[in-house]
Amino acid sequence: MSKTPKWRPVFGEKLPPGFKPPTHEAGQPSVNNSSKNAVSSRPLEPSNKQNPKTSIKSVPKPNAVPQKKLKPESWPDYLAKMDPLERILLAFTVYRQPKDVSIDQFYSYNYDSFRYLDRDLLGPDYPEAIRIISKWKKVGLMVEGRYSNLLSLEKGVTEAFWQFIDDQVYPELSKLVPVRSYTADLSGTLDNIFNFLVMVEQGEVSITRAREVNKNSLKRVLTALTEPARPDKLFTMESYFFWLLGVVNFFKLISPKGDRLALTALGRELTEHITVEDLLCQIFPSHLNTIPNKGFFLMLPLLVNCTEWTSWTQKASKLIPANFSRALFPRDRVISLLDPMRFLGLLDWGEYQEDILVRLTPLGQFIIPKLLKRQKVEDYVSEIKCLIDQVYPTSGPDTAYVQPNFEILLPHSVSWSIRWQLSQFALLVQQDQMLKYRLDKNYLMNALKRGVPASKVLTLLAKLSAYPLPENLVLTLQQWVESFGQVTFVQLSLLECTTPEQAASIASARKYREYVLGLYSPTVVIVRETEKLRKLLEKQGIFPLPGVLDGKGVAERLRSSDEV
Repeated sequence: MSKTPKWRPVFGEKLPPGFKPPTHEAGQPSVNNSSKNAVSSRPLEPSNKQNPKTSIKSVPKPNAVPQKKLKPESWPDYLAKMDPLERILLAFTVYRQPKDVSIDQFYSYNYDSFRYLDRDLLGPDYPEAIRIISKWKKVGLMVEGRYSNLLSLEKGVTEAFWQFIDDQVYPELSKLVPVRSYTADLSGTLDNIFNFLVMVEQGEVSITRAREVNKNSLKRVLTALTEPARPDKLFTMESYFFWLLGVVNFFKLISPKGDRLALTALGRELTEHITVEDLLCQIFPSHLNTIPNKGFFLMLPLLVNCTEWTSWTQKASKLIPANFSRALFPRDRVISLLDPMRFLGLLDWGEYQEDILVRLTPLGQFIIPKLLKRQKVEDYVSEIKCLIDQVYPTSGPDTAYVQPNFEILLPHSVSWSIRWQLSQFALLVQQDQMLKYRLDKNYLMNALKRGVPASKVLTLLAKLSAYPLPENLVLTLQQWVESFGQVTFVQLSLLECTTPEQAASIASARKYREYVLGLYSPTVVIVRETEKLRKLLEKQGIFPLPGVLDGKGVAERLRSSDEV
């Protein structure tokens, strides 16, 4: 049985669950927490049993649930009577839009099922989950698929549900301003992914036997990453790196090779050919599909209208009671949901007392409605490119300014292909408005050892430079290149004979000429292709000892002869 993989927090340390909703100014719409949908106000605490997760059960309703199939115009009334748990599970189901799915698949042992609301809260038990699914089938929200034991979402339910959610949340009466805000950082994320792949390509990321990045390599990687703005005590650079690593692993850009990580064929293609907009069109939907908190999918349609700073708590309070919301959305968990979307350039978020404020970027305003409707974002790649170019252009110009002090300056808009070629032999020392690389002898020597052609260095610099290359730089680079490969290790074999006459006979015989390179000493012949030579000697009645002595064997043999 395979071991459960070690879980790492997505972002930072965990705080105790539960927080007080902020008190907003007068005139704000109040939360309707009637006895019909209220849940216990007791904070959720881990039990002492083997499974510490806390279960939140659907609350029985005093009114009977309709059992006959409803017409679409009656769906909003039915949705209004749902308890919080059922509403969250329907939001999650509507987002996934299941087709020809077995009932049992709604209650599997992974985070994609009704069993879990998120990593720490259990959803309904099996009988309750089956009861909810059966009820949806009876009222017509789900219908039979190709076979009687399969279910699909009824046509029109998705649109009706999202419209219902939108109708519940009217605009707030006051505009909130965050005390501290954290802006979208798509540029930093893409730079960090690219720089990490460069380190992998250059063999700088070592791994342990458990295939985890070892401590020394982790320190070097974290030093090379650009650190995003972060809230105190709820963020660590290590957890941020593991999120980046998850993105890279998801697309199979790297794989273990011996004791190090190496680029796969897809990884090389990404750095040399793929465009940023193509990469993001894959990352956006895959990220939402891996979010473990099902309540997020109830909030997702509400984010569409967050073009100005909007309270997360106020939005949630329109759909689920405050106590339920505190259990599902403690402050640190809300941040862990929003931070990855901030790093993908979709939103900004800010702190307001104990609440979290959210505001979509123009890219988020365009992308999230498409993801909500499960549309293929790659169909809108030209529009996405225009939005991405506003924050992370990669269309050039591919022009470098090569300085006499061995620094190379390029605009941040230079293409990934040029950055990749330059990073093979030049060290990146700064990236902000301009990219600054530095030519370093040791860095260049390591590049030549990895197989980078020496002729490529000056050729690429001359191609990129807006002006003739400085003479001192050209002469120094030529000296560095000439110092590489002046001596070479050659691996040969030696054939030791008992007498000088036998060694001379083998060295001069025409039949052995193909395998003999000369005499090393009067009794030792320099040879190659030892196994072929062995067979030829045996045909001539000369039988060498079996095997080939390595350095240790030769040393023991010499030691034995000295003792004699």
